[in-house]
Amino acid sequence: MSCMPTRGRAAGAVVALFVAAAVTAPVAAADPGRAPLATFNCAGSINVNVHPVNGAVDGKSASNFRCATPDESFAAQLTISGSITGSGDLFYTTRTTDTLRRTDTGQSLQFTIDRRFDRDTTAASGNATESGSGVQARDSGTGTFGTGTNLVTFVITNNYMLDVTT
Repeated sequence: MSCMPTRGRAAGAVVALFVAAAVTAPVAAADPGRAPLATFNCAGSINVNVHPVNGAVDGKSASNFRCATPDESFAAQLTISGSITGSGDLFYTTRTTDTLRRTDTGQSLQFTIDRRFDRDTTAASGNATESGSGVQARDSGTGTFGTGTNLVTFVITNNYMLDVTT
């Protein structure tokens, strides 16, 4: 039996209903049949190949890539595929359609993201930064780059973070 007076319990119930309505009302008002949004926060490193001659972009996450929700953490794999949308001496802009796949269940989701890769020099290798955003996702990180025949590879290993909202 609770020691809280009846008036206190009623006020607490009203506050709880108000908070629940405030949290769910925007989603319910937008689409009553839609589930609440979920956000995946991912970290690790990515390797991205930019092909200046044919305009292709491809890449993937390293084996240390992990994602988390408020309820769980899991290993994941990110696959990157798209094209160059712009370039300069020290940068490339890209648009890719990425696939984020849970390695334990095989569940996956796709999203489009516009990224910018910057390098600090026109030399064959050096430091790089990456940042991107889209309707469902945003990411950023730092690392290095190296050039090959018709190829620039960005290895983003430092502070790489990807947030995807479904």
